[in-house]
Amino acid sequence: MVTFLLGRKCDLNPCDGNNRTPLIKAVQCQAQECVILLLEHGADPNVVDDYGNTALHYAAYNGDSSIAAKLCAHGATLEMTNKAHLTPLLLGLREGNVGVAEFLIKEKADVNVTDALKRTPLMLAIQCESSSIVSLLLQQSIDVFAKDYQGGRTAEDYAVAIQSYT
Repeated sequence: MVTFLLGRKCDLNPCDGNNRTPLIKAVQCQAQECVILLLEHGADPNVVDDYGNTALHYAAYNGDSSIAAKLCAHGATLEMTNKAHLTPLLLGLREGNVGVAEFLIKEKADVNVTDALKRTPLMLAIQCESSSIVSLLLQQSIDVFAKDYQGGRTAEDYAVAIQSYT
């Protein structure tokens, strides 16, 4: 159906009631072939829905590194912040989607970005207990002394808290 509609030169970026485009819907459904077709025909990967999410936010939320790679190859912006103050990297980490987080870090996503609670990617990686992402982040130019809004906790405080639970 997508191929048929694209052959008829349909509008690539019409929005539904939540300002979601066919590309966003295809990413939400993890329909990789549709995502590729839409991107190859010029669908805009940076349209923002009513929640401030782009297609890349949904790929990060779903943990879909393959779709995230396709979106980035077609100009998806890494640093868009949604209404919850989350970039795709922060959203991926918050959801525990380590593969997407690793991909976004390697794509040069901002590793010093913070969410609404001033939590850094390092703090979120510690929370989701991903030693590989913690290690990858520590190889970047990050502020390991950044403090969150919840009592001014640092990444080290997050690590200590995790250790005390195990």
